[in-house]
Amino acid sequence: MENVLVLGSKPESNLPDIKVSKIYTANGAAERANYFRKKYSQNELTCIVGAREFARNEQVSRRIIEAKPEKFFIRSGAIDLPIELKDYSKLILLSNDEQWNFQSKFFKYKKLSLFFSEIFHQSKLIDKLIHYLKFIKNKNIWGVSTGFYAILLALDENPNSKIIISGIGMKGGKQFYKSERSHYFVFESISGQTIGKMITKTVVVNVNHSNRVGLSNIFWRTIARLIPIDIFSYLFSNRGIHDILSKTQLKKL
Repeated sequence: MENVLVLGSKPESNLPDIKVSKIYTANGAAERANYFRKKYSQNELTCIVGAREFARNEQVSRRIIEAKPEKFFIRSGAIDLPIELKDYSKLILLSNDEQWNFQSKFFKYKKLSLFFSEIFHQSKLIDKLIHYLKFIKNKNIWGVSTGFYAILLALDENPNSKIIISGIGMKGGKQFYKSERSHYFVFESISGQTIGKMITKTVVVNVNHSNRVGLSNIFWRTIARLIPIDIFSYLFSNRGIHDILSKTQLKKL
């Protein structure tokens, strides 16, 4: 089985000391790939970045150009391939619809999951409304962060490989995962499990169906977690407030 490496830019993340056949990077993490390839050079590098980020952020564009990727994905926009990459890189421009359709196939409720997840893009209610109004006007929702997108692309292109991830977080930053709680909706809407639930081998289920959870259940379950006393509700019951209000419960696998 071949190893595939996906890199983000989170600080203090380690590079694995192992040979890989492919590397995928998000934004400025191309610099980490460049460093990694000084030791392990026999691999294919794919860099992913948003068109606006590449055009406006010199720190990101410089790192990608210096890394000289074999494949260069641009999300939601168009650029000209830099002269420095003419002999090295294949430029792949993704329209908003193309990158939106690609993401949606990984989610249980497809585009609906992504649409509702956008509620966590901003923290204040007025900012959330403005965000959705911009979407309606421009018909453009970014979707998952570029780091998460790099993971999905690696999984899609290498279904039989071992995917190694370094430096990519599920919260924080200026993109999709700004809210500390948004990862609950994303993961539970995909499979009924967050990373923590995968470790403890539990899954969220509907109390009325025992083995099926709906998008509305996950939506209200996530919203209920915003209630300040929710975290303390387990002191009095084996089901939290977010379980009760969303009509869900945890089931041991």
